[in-house]
Amino acid sequence: MITVLVTLNLAAQLFDGIATYIGWERFGEANPLLRAAFLSWGAGPTLLVAKLASAALVLLLARTPRRDLVGIGLVLTLTVYTALSLVPWSIRLLG
Repeated sequence: MITVLVTLNLAAQLFDGIATYIGWERFGEANPLLRAAFLSWGAGPTLLVAKLASAALVLLLARTPRRDLVGIGLVLTLTVYTALSLVPWSIRLLG
């Protein structure tokens, strides 16, 4: 089960990075930290670093010894990325 959750979380990170890259020029970026970083370093490098860091945190969480908490944490992060990235970006980009 943990392997499935890790895979889904990494897929969510990949989707978020690609969707943000595609959508930010048309719709802008709501996250002020990313927006500032886009201006300083560019969208590509900023998103690459942000998504690599996020993926590393998912993998770090997956290796935590408290397996009961790992599952809860991975479900929580997947739920948040679904609600705050997958659904809104899908609606904006496909709508």
